[in-house]
Amino acid sequence: MERLKALIGKKEDKIDFVSYLITVLLTNKELYSDEVLFRDAVEEIYRTLRSEVVEKGRKELADAYEDAVLLRASLSGAIEPPDKLLTEIKKDLAR
Repeated sequence: MERLKALIGKKEDKIDFVSYLITVLLTNKELYSDEVLFRDAVEEIYRTLRSEVVEKGRKELADAYEDAVLLRASLSGAIEPPDKLLTEIKKDLAR
């Protein structure tokens, strides 16, 4: 992640950094296509938003965090159709 921070060169608060990081990912094809950097960026986005929502209680960021969870899962190929996910959740609840 330090490599990304150095590339971006911004030292702002965490949410501003995440916002700027997303802008860079969307506009810089080279960074977007570098799989290692892209995965690092997604992990940083996920961890930062998780920290802000779960640990600091910033409920206004919950939607962004949920999207970050999906983005992170999409990198691992774990995204399933909603009906399958709901079925799996229901099975897990019954245990």
